[in-house]
Amino acid sequence: MKLRESPIYHEQQSFWLCAKHSLNNVLQREVFTHADLERIAKYLHELHPEQSGWLKFNSHKNFLGFGYYDINVIIAALNEKGYDLLWHDKRTGIEDADLSGCVGIIIHIQPDWFFRRGHWFALKHFDENLTVPKVPTTYVGEPRAARSISENEEREYEPKTHDPGFWNLDSKLRHPEYIGDRELLNAFLQKLSKRNRLHILLVVPSVDHTSASSSQPPSSLSSSPSVE
Repeated sequence: MKLRESPIYHEQQSFWLCAKHSLNNVLQREVFTHADLERIAKYLHELHPEQSGWLKFNSHKNFLGFGYYDINVIIAALNEKGYDLLWHDKRTGIEDADLSGCVGIIIHIQPDWFFRRGHWFALKHFDENLTVPKVPTTYVGEPRAARSISENEEREYEPKTHDPGFWNLDSKLRHPEYIGDRELLNAFLQKLSKRNRLHILLVVPSVDHTSASSSQPPSSLSSSPSVE
């Protein structure tokens, strides 16, 4: 089975476009392009130019145009397509989060030192059994530099079928990774939160929400929102 035959849409990391990859991986197709997010970031900047300070750079993205979009761009992009972003209240356990009607989960890992940037990545539940290529973590005896994209695309892998469950669609992964059921998802997020400062965001269809979750970003994220 070849990688392109996988039923899971998975964009891999390019420049600092992890916001775009997360959005498209959650929605399972190329809904947003680089140009789309540049347009949204420009609109937000023109709406509130005072947020950029005296330098006048667009605070919602990298000034060179390589991505690095902030949370406001993600919220506006989802709103364009009829979705909201709900913030899981970190005062409650992830096991208490209501995932009914949730299209997907976007994780924000905050930067914790100067050389480590923040990162967006997506998790998603699939309701059906999925047969995907069984890709090893490393190729024994084959240097990484020798493996081109075309070689990976043409390589034949053993197929493996997984039960319905949650998948990690992080753009920094070479292929989607199966997490499992809700209990295993809870364990995955709990382990992740012990090693990183993170926010858990739920992508849902746009309706009025009155739960403990909020559509407004917490101050810790809105004050320094840029990520890869």
